[in-house]
Amino acid sequence: MIKINKPEFITFTGVDDTTDPAGLVQLADDYPVEWGLLFSSKRQGSELRYPKLSTIWWLVEELPLRWAAHLCGADAREVIDTGHSQHDRILTEHFQRCQINTADPMLKPSNIGNWAAIRNLRAILQCRADFPKVSSVDVLFDASGGRGIFPGDWPKAVNTTFCGFAGGLRPDNVAAAVAMMSARATRYWIDMESGVRDDQDRFDLAKCRAVCEAVYGPRA
Repeated sequence: MIKINKPEFITFTGVDDTTDPAGLVQLADDYPVEWGLLFSSKRQGSELRYPKLSTIWWLVEELPLRWAAHLCGADAREVIDTGHSQHDRILTEHFQRCQINTADPMLKPSNIGNWAAIRNLRAILQCRADFPKVSSVDVLFDASGGRGIFPGDWPKAVNTTFCGFAGGLRPDNVAAAVAMMSARATRYWIDMESGVRDDQDRFDLAKCRAVCEAVYGPRA
């Protein structure tokens, strides 16, 4: 029987203003999960996937969970251009990782890695094809650039990089996807956003649990 290397944890991105805090705590007690919160000055509080900053502050101050910030648009650009973020305080005090969502081909991963390390964070960057050989940041493969499209294949991880996989993952396909990822990486995580939302685009904790059960097995 082929041994399947399970992901070290699953990142569920897009916790929103409607999400039940008790449900976040319960799932985190049962499974190795990281909760992703989306930041965008343009969309914050006006689009469901981007909760109000007051909600974000409450969540990270009241719930001692594993949190990842995902900086989008101008919020990501601010870090790239200035080496600072308007969110520095909350990132430094309450987050463990921070993803800078950009496709900038001139970006130096080491610059972002240094920016994060000063704030006691681990940075995440995205790639659309093969994983780069970097050690200063974690790298998430997402060929669709956040559009939730399942890729034709998953790239092979490189030893110097902690790698993640995303793109079109859902409760009904994640087990098969993990079996394929296991052949590509020894250590990795998976991330999903669109696949764990309901038909009104709300963050769906039931789907998150279904993903965890498919990957790690049910909990008593």
